[in-house]
Amino acid sequence: MKVKISVLNTNGVILEGENPLPMFRDRRHSGSLNYDETLTEKDAKLFAYETGFRVLPYRMQDRYTRDRKPIQLKTITLENDKLKATFLCDYGAKLHSLIRKSDNKELLFSNPVIQLGNLAIRNAWTSGGIEWNIGQRGHTFTTCEPIFMAKMNDNKGNEFLRVYEYERCKGLFWHLDFHLPKGSELLYAYVRIVNMKNETVPMYWWTNIAVRETEKTRLFSNTSRVMYPHEGKFRIGHLPYINSVKDADVSYSRAFPFASEYFFQVDEDEKMPWEAVAYEDGSLFIEASTDRLHFRKMFCWGNKQGGQHWQDYLSEPGKGNYVEVQAGITPTQTHGIEMPGNTTWDFIQSFGETSIDVKHVMDMDWNKARNKVEKCLKKSITSGMLYKMLDKCRKYTIITPENLLQVGSGWGALEQERLQKKNMHIPKGLFFPQSSLSHEQTIWLNLLENGSLAEKITEEIPASWMVQDEWTAMLEKSLEHPENRNWYALMHFGNMLYERGEEDKAVSIWNESLEKKPSAWVYRNLSYMQNQKNDLENALKYMEKAYSLQDDFCDPAFYEEYFNLLTKRKEYLKIWDVYEKMPTSFRALHRI
Repeated sequence: MKVKISVLNTNGVILEGENPLPMFRDRRHSGSLNYDETLTEKDAKLFAYETGFRVLPYRMQDRYTRDRKPIQLKTITLENDKLKATFLCDYGAKLHSLIRKSDNKELLFSNPVIQLGNLAIRNAWTSGGIEWNIGQRGHTFTTCEPIFMAKMNDNKGNEFLRVYEYERCKGLFWHLDFHLPKGSELLYAYVRIVNMKNETVPMYWWTNIAVRETEKTRLFSNTSRVMYPHEGKFRIGHLPYINSVKDADVSYSRAFPFASEYFFQVDEDEKMPWEAVAYEDGSLFIEASTDRLHFRKMFCWGNKQGGQHWQDYLSEPGKGNYVEVQAGITPTQTHGIEMPGNTTWDFIQSFGETSIDVKHVMDMDWNKARNKVEKCLKKSITSGMLYKMLDKCRKYTIITPENLLQVGSGWGALEQERLQKKNMHIPKGLFFPQSSLSHEQTIWLNLLENGSLAEKITEEIPASWMVQDEWTAMLEKSLEHPENRNWYALMHFGNMLYERGEEDKAVSIWNESLEKKPSAWVYRNLSYMQNQKNDLENALKYMEKAYSLQDDFCDPAFYEEYFNLLTKRKEYLKIWDVYEKMPTSFRALHRI
């Protein structure tokens, strides 16, 4: 195995900054129980649990265009004598490409461009490759930003790749180790998630794999039993025929006339969940894991104009067709799961391609074809292989990264500082250098070391947001001292309280902040709160108070929210009046 830094020259767009305004979570933390009587009590357990929108302390990544230009991206490659894997350093270590060397065949859908679209928790997302989604329902928080990547060595001197980060929303440490043993035609990904807290944490993991879609692409997994949405409710069915599309074999993804999905309900005693994608040319993409990663999914865009438009937009016309095969820890992505405190979860997942006789998989009974596919897959992947690899990878978790190839955020280093104050340590196998700390962490380091948040001017964009319970308690203790109760510290504390559902206390603290010094930041938060209640009149009232402090409107995001409220109230002339008074640089922005 060899790991090295490389570059990818392509066309695309890049992020041009983040939206600085805090986007508070849904007031209903869990979604609606939209399922019918075909689900058993077991099927419905934790359905919609903790699946509401939640993004803080991260910021929205909504600053990008559609104007593609030549760009150069940093990549890291891992290869053996059979396969070459290429990871995008600035996109959450997405596996951009997996090439079979013998015939230079791409095994994934490797997007020829980088086009951002509003499809992730934080907005920006790119299609293609394999994405690692952790923490909260949706395309993950770090899907469009760098995370730590390090060259590692196993006990025989073979190189492998470790990627890792500290997940701020749920307060988790996580890492992936990628291995390509000599002679292996499978890429292995070892995933470890560590909850160091004493408390249970709502958890999420789905590996999102994009592979090419053809007219006859056909999907298979361990079972025919699937859970799928239809007419606004989830229900149980059995492949190849479900109610979504009448009289159509939906194991062929192109049978759907609209974007759709179904989730394979793999039997609980299955030790090796798997999914496979068969093609007309006899190729068979295969994926399998140990049992912690237990469920599988198919997503497709459908065969009509709308789905094709999305695929063309995210790629190039006629070159962006893909189907997603996904693997997760819950029955669907609408289900929640609780990760106990002081717990580590881990699993192995493998990816590759083999071949199969076309007559065994095309135009024949799905269940018979499924049996043929499973037999073929198990010639390449067995549960014995996976669990042996799992045991081996667990031994490498204590190795500390020394050869960093990519630096992520400074939040892991900040958490490391906080833990050290309590004589605690981050999990073994992770390394967050002090050099990763930036201006985003400075205010919180000051709170940790000096016990206060220094006051800032209202025209300055706050460096970052924080909602972690331990920091909330720290700030609350700081505010026991009257000299620390400045507008800035109170604004942050109000944000923390509102995010965790303590609305009355948050409003009281925000009002105290306004008494200390009026700011557009706090008025905007009160507007956001009223908007969440569908009280547009009061939402607009608070936003107009924010606008009256025009020097505080230091970012176009304020104007975007103001215009959205005015639009809802149909006050179009007011929009034009405000627009004409905007800074010229803001008026030129495409979002405005």
